[in-house]
Amino acid sequence: MQQYGSMIVVRVFNRPIVLVAKPQLIESILTDGQSQGRFTRSPSFYNAYKDVFGVHIGNQVGEAWKWRRQAATPAFRSSQFTQKFDLIREGCQQVINQLQSAAQTGKAVQVDSLFVDLTMNIIASFLLGVTFERTKNFTGEPPFEPQRLYAALAVLEKHVLLQATGRSRWFKFLPTSEGREYQQAQDYLRQNLKPRVAMALQVARTDEAESPSVSPSFRDSMLVKFAKNPQHDQDSLIAETQALIFAGHDTTAHTMSFAVGELGLNPRVFQTAQQVVDEAWEKEGSLNLSTLKHLSYIEAVVKETLRLHPVAAGIPLISTQETELDGIKIPANVGVEPFFWAAGRDPDMYPNPEEFYPERWLQSESDQQPLPLLFGFSRGSHFCLGAPLALLEATVMLSLLLHHFNWELVNGQDSLLDVNQYLTVFPRDRMPIRVVSRP
Repeated sequence: MQQYGSMIVVRVFNRPIVLVAKPQLIESILTDGQSQGRFTRSPSFYNAYKDVFGVHIGNQVGEAWKWRRQAATPAFRSSQFTQKFDLIREGCQQVINQLQSAAQTGKAVQVDSLFVDLTMNIIASFLLGVTFERTKNFTGEPPFEPQRLYAALAVLEKHVLLQATGRSRWFKFLPTSEGREYQQAQDYLRQNLKPRVAMALQVARTDEAESPSVSPSFRDSMLVKFAKNPQHDQDSLIAETQALIFAGHDTTAHTMSFAVGELGLNPRVFQTAQQVVDEAWEKEGSLNLSTLKHLSYIEAVVKETLRLHPVAAGIPLISTQETELDGIKIPANVGVEPFFWAAGRDPDMYPNPEEFYPERWLQSESDQQPLPLLFGFSRGSHFCLGAPLALLEATVMLSLLLHHFNWELVNGQDSLLDVNQYLTVFPRDRMPIRVVSRP
């Protein structure tokens, strides 16, 4: 992007889109630009998102977005996740157990698939009250099937992208194999979520003495908390739930996969991270809530991964009025998209941008320089609600991996360079690695 400057214009179906690659400009667009109403979410993308996923917090603006955000925010406070630290560690330990079996045979393992299962299980625990043991939360609860759920959401994700880039919304209803696949995915998601939402509404809106019999984990779930808001109904909660499951699992899973890849290719960072984990483990005796205060370097590894490998490549916006960016006039109704991949390689914001250098996210007490901008969870009023959970999951998972194993990438750097993308970016080969148990 240095060759072209801070912005370039591309045309998609003859519509101009301004790609913004300068971090400070992106910060201005996502904070002041959105709050002042100069930029808003692109109708072509978010209408497709709404048509496929239903109306939810991720595709609304104005008052419709505000009440949903206010309803969801209490359930996403950091304290809600740290209180259930043991649940997150339990899920991560299950991944370690699977890798220990692979270490005994020398078999390569696609860690991205393991991480998708992990993050799906964790978001389901918080959102739906689903336990790792799969104990029933209430009579008539559908089985929770992470892989089927992931596959169904992937179908919806693909159709959002197709519609947003010009395909008619009616294509998905045609009697073709693609149309049938779409309908089956929608039917499966609705059949799986509708009974959970119906029960959450009963629990949330009935006096406790008359409330139906449900497990403590379901009664304490995010879904029941959301259902207490009178503005939610069954359809809005189904849409909200499937959107949060989607947003809450694959972004974190793919980020962890890219982090594993970068650690495998950067021995200095790997050794530093492993030493940090070992020292923290020795001080605290295990990985627990107290250990986290010693693991800022591991969190920095996650942030550096988000800089180089943003799984959400950009945010489609549109200018609502004639405005100016970096001295250039932008007419009204022009697509404007922060290009996170290029922004993360800006040498002024991130010196030696191609180097995987987690230390750039750490600040000593004597250092007065501000930390660089992090775009992995967006910025401004639309900052990702799930950021605390994502950072916690990734820090715990990577720390356990570093404590138990050394590893190598089966496909080397290709695993980081050869990627696929629907709404999110992921390694095409699912990041196969070979692990060796540490003595």
